[in-house]
Amino acid sequence: MNAVIAREKYLRDPTLKAAIIYEDFEFAARTAALLERAAARSDEVMGWDIKPWRLDLLNSSSLAEAALAETADADLVVVALSKTHLLPEALLGWLDRWAERRQIRDAALMILCPEETAGPMSSWSRLKELADWRGLLFLDSRHLSEGQEAMDIVHHLGQGTRPVNPAISWAADPPQSPRHWGINE
Repeated sequence: MNAVIAREKYLRDPTLKAAIIYEDFEFAARTAALLERAAARSDEVMGWDIKPWRLDLLNSSSLAEAALAETADADLVVVALSKTHLLPEALLGWLDRWAERRQIRDAALMILCPEETAGPMSSWSRLKELADWRGLLFLDSRHLSEGQEAMDIVHHLGQGTRPVNPAISWAADPPQSPRHWGINE
């Protein structure tokens, strides 16, 4: 997609794209409802285009590739786990490939786990590490439960999304003025 066309799409289309990776459909439906409520509370007129992907389908290479293609322009990927407390390696690999191939610079990764375990191998810790590594905004269930912060997140996703295209991203952004030129600044 041409970068100018992509940018114009985001300026006129107030729809954010989200993918929900889930193991329990009911939990995925509640997650979608949370996202819709957060968008409805926002000052912006926006909505969600939500695509659910069942966790076990990402194990198949052909379905995993289809999911990557479908979610390349997602603003948000939500990992909604209600039964699994440790992330499967296949999911981490898929998320890493998604983050590498994503077309949205300011995309976000969110985890929703009702009973989160603690420690360096927890789902939260591993996804936070992946998000930091790939330059993604990292969100968890606390961000959607706090009203004003949820609106801020939705606003950020709606306003900050731009296509990732290193060849033209510098041209699309206005030049920044130099800072700290003098010794006394």
